Amino acid sequence: AVIINGLCLGLFLARYLITGAPRYWFIPENILLAWLALSLAWLLVRYLKDHRWLSWQALGLTLLWLAFLPNTWYVMTDFIHIEDTGEISQLYDIALINTLVAAGFLAGFTSLFLVHKQLLKRISRFRAAFIIGLIIIAASFAIYLGRDLRWNSWDILTNPGGLLLNASDRLTDPFGHPRMLNVTSLLFVVIGGLYLAIWRLVKPKN
Repeated sequence: AVIINGLCLGLFLARYLITGAPRYWFIPENILLAWLALSLAWLLVRYLKDHRWLSWQALGLTLLWLAFLPNTWYVMTDFIHIEDTGEISQLYDIALINTLVAAGFLAGFTSLFLVHKQLLKRISRFRAAFIIGLIIIAASFAIYLGRDLRWNSWDILTNPGGLLLNASDRLTDPFGHPRMLNVTSLLFVVIGGLYLAIWRLVKPKN
């Protein structure tokens, strides 16, 4: 994880030094957010070793983790920023965003894996898988809110009313927002499919 993140930041810094253009200024922030999600999952797992999940501390950590988890997979949408600007090879930018996606997905899947294992210690495999599916659906919807409506995790604190209004408007009338259905479904299939493949590959035991 450290190597991939270092590679991504190194490519970003090299691009900035070569071109002087901070086009991908969001990369360090996105990596920080991904690491924040992973760190929250790690803290939650450590806390659950000696405490119940229904304690307010554990629930608080869980909610914080859920709030920042979508950032780990949001990076998949950053390919939209790639343009043939002439500042540097377009292939360089593609490689740069690829490393960002790898770093984000690694943090996201690792944190989800950690929480999944904790669920298996407390409930059946079917219920755990169902909850993980709900988490991925919620994250996919959150990515849609971020990319299409430009909301972010910090808005939960700074503008919860506006965020809740936009989200509830689409959830109460999903078929009136086909773009939301298409994007959320696509992201769910991609993220869920990749996580399922990783889960089956690792085959963790309770």
